[in-house]
Amino acid sequence: MQVDREQVLRMAKLSRLEITEAEIDKMAGALSQLVTYVDQLKGLDLKDVEPMLAVDTSARALRPDDIVPSLTKEEAFRNAPEVNLDHFSIPKVIG
Repeated sequence: MQVDREQVLRMAKLSRLEITEAEIDKMAGALSQLVTYVDQLKGLDLKDVEPMLAVDTSARALRPDDIVPSLTKEEAFRNAPEVNLDHFSIPKVIG
């Protein structure tokens, strides 16, 4: 599947990205290569391959769980656009 100019423009609009004319063609080519690669991966026979949880399953060193000083409410809310009942208040994003 080839990603065309219209698809790139639609994705840019949905992502709220501003792209130049030169970037449109470059992006279409890169996305087409990505889709082609994913199609190749879909064609692999993986029925006998056990799923991985992680690449490296060795034990992780944990930091000590010590109480340390943190920000006060006033410091945390200092740059907040709006505070409502001791919570950050942000504009509605979805619907």
